[in-house]
Amino acid sequence: MKIGKYSVLLACVAIAAAVLACSSLSTTTTPAVSNIRMTTDETGKTPTSSYSPNAPFYVFADLSGLAKGSVVQAKWFAVSAEGVDPNSEINTSQYTYEEGVSYVYFQLTTSDGGDWPTGSYRVDLYLDGSKVGEQAFTVQ
Repeated sequence: MKIGKYSVLLACVAIAAAVLACSSLSTTTTPAVSNIRMTTDETGKTPTSSYSPNAPFYVFADLSGLAKGSVVQAKWFAVSAEGVDPNSEINTSQYTYEEGVSYVYFQLTTSDGGDWPTGSYRVDLYLDGSKVGEQAFTVQ
């Protein structure tokens, strides 16, 4: 009878080990676009919330768990800017994710090289069509 008890115990240990091994293999990471921030340039090292009228806008975000081909999109809005209709969408740009990339940034400049109207602005970020965050900023 001792052999039968050990066999059952050994089978239980084997099943438990298999369940634990399978669960550790399926470490799926939830796709995330995080740490969204406005910066002064393409290095992303100097955060800001205010720009001069002649400066380009930069928004950075960290990426994790994205599948190859996922789309990160930036929609830029003039919320309340001089001479612009309130909440006007002024630009949309997107990036298609490639494996190994840990962050993304978008830059926005005026189309004619002129100055941005003073006021408040916002950029919304989307991952595969779902809004994941936003950042407000001003032009002074």
